[in-house]
Order: sequence, then C-alpha cells, then structure tokens
Amino acid sequence: VSFLPAILRRRLSKLDKGVLSVLKKAYTSNTQNIVFSSQYGEVERLVKLINQYQEAKEVSPNLFSGSVHNYPIGFFLLDEKKTVPYTAISSSEQSISSGLLTSVISEFENILYCYADVIDDNVVAMAVNISKNDNFSGKPFQIKLNKNSEISDYFEDYVDLFEGRKSLLDTSIFRLEKVNYEK
Repeated sequence: VSFLPAILRRRLSKLDKGVLSVLKKAYTSNTQNIVFSSQYGEVERLVKLINQYQEAKEVSPNLFSGSVHNYPIGFFLLDEKKTVPYTAISSSEQSISSGLLTSVISEFENILYCYADVIDDNVVAMAVNISKNDNFSGKPFQIKLNKNSEISDYFEDYVDLFEGRKSLLDTSIFRLEKVNYEK
C-alpha cells in the first residue's frame, strides 16, 4: 500500500492493507459496484475493543470506526474520491461463495468483487472484476446452482480457478465453470 502516505499506512490493519492492495490493482473506471466479503473481518480490532472496554469501560471512537465490516471499502473509496455503491457481507464458511454470488446477481453490469481475511496471521485477499455484458475481455464462467451443502470454500481453490489452473469449482452454493466462449 505504498500509494498511501505513511501516516495513513500505520493506522491500517493487516486486513485493510490486503483489501486496499487488491482493490487498487483491480478497480477500473467501469466499476459500478463493489462487493466485499470476509469470514472474520476485523478480528484484531474487535479483540482490542473488547479488551479496552473490559479494562477502561470505554472504547476509542477511532478504533471502533475501523472495526466495522465495511471499513476497508469505505476507506478505499474515500481515498480514491469515488462514489460507488458497495455491499459488505459475511457468511461464515461460505463468505467467498456468498460474496461472489451476491456480485453475480447484482443489478449492476460491472462489479468488483473482493474477498479478504487474516488466516493464521497471513492475509489472503483477491479482487475479481465481473462483467455481465458481451464486451468483456476476461475469462467467461458459468454459474449453476449446487445443492451439496457439505462442500467448504477454500481461498486457494478460487485463486486456482481465476488464474487458470482449474476450470471447475464446486462450492456449497453453486458450481463455477470456465466455458469456451466465441464472440
């Protein structure tokens, strides 16, 4: 996140930095909507808030404002001076697939989907541009409903799919499959 001044970088959590770095790379002038999903969100800040409240019976407004689930998206849009609507969701173990599905069923044509979490002290983050029109330049995928609720979402599976190492991904909600598409 070297595009931000040092004074702002110091205030950011690991999750914030992950989200901001992928959004900066993926955001385009065509982006009409952003969907952000995270299973855990700002756990570090929430733990600090709880401890602060237990010890001092009060909480820092700055710490609180940074603990809300949509903070990194709001921060990004403010920093970029953009006014794009966004949605922030958390759906437990299905946060990745739920966020992606929310993006696909969105009323907008060009959606930027972002997922991020801190897992075992490591940041995982991805951002994917989704276009519903025929003038796209990316890889086409097809989504079909899947009724196997026993399947878990794994970040690495999505990375492999979007980077071309897989052509099919089953989730607890849907099947995502790369399709051959001729314009």
